[in-house]
This record gives sequence, C-alpha cells and structure tokens, in this order.
Amino acid sequence: MILGLNELFKKKEKKKEVDNSIDFVITELEVRLRSYDNPFGCFASFIFVDEKPAFPRVRRTLHELNKHPDAFVLGHTYSYKDITSKTDLSGLEIIKH
Repeated sequence: MILGLNELFKKKEKKKEVDNSIDFVITELEVRLRSYDNPFGCFASFIFVDEKPAFPRVRRTLHELNKHPDAFVLGHTYSYKDITSKTDLSGLEIIKH
C-alpha cells in the first residue's frame, strides 16, 4: 500500500492538555448606578462566591440590574480573592442547593 504525500509529510499533532478547572473565588462587585430619583448616581457593592474564570454570577447580577426600568448601570468593577484552606468565610452566608 502506497501512502499519499499528505500522509507522509503530515505533522504529528501534539496532544494539548485542556485545563477545564473551575476555581471558586470570593468576588466583590461594585456597580455605579443612576436612577430618575437620584440623577447624581450611587454605588452598590455585592460580595459573593463566584466561579473563575467565567464569573457567571457577575454577569447575571449585571443583567438583572439592567432589567430594572428605573435604574441605569453606568459602570462596574469587580475584584476577586482566591479561596484557600486559610480563607475566612465566616462573613459569607453559604447556601447549599
């Protein structure tokens, strides 16, 4: 059996290891809001456990705030802190689903 040229010169593909790990982190989300009642704006701060790197809870929270007809999200920032065995979780209310 004769191999074609493509078969002979085909590069060997290196197996890439995909890191599908999800890390849970303590996330602090600060949102700048404006409403009809308060044209100067205000800040809202939320602290919760989220998943890194996708941060789905940050996205859901911003989506829910944008659905409110009387409030306008002007901007937001978030930061996170990795959860380790030494992390103090006493200030957070943990709910199992």
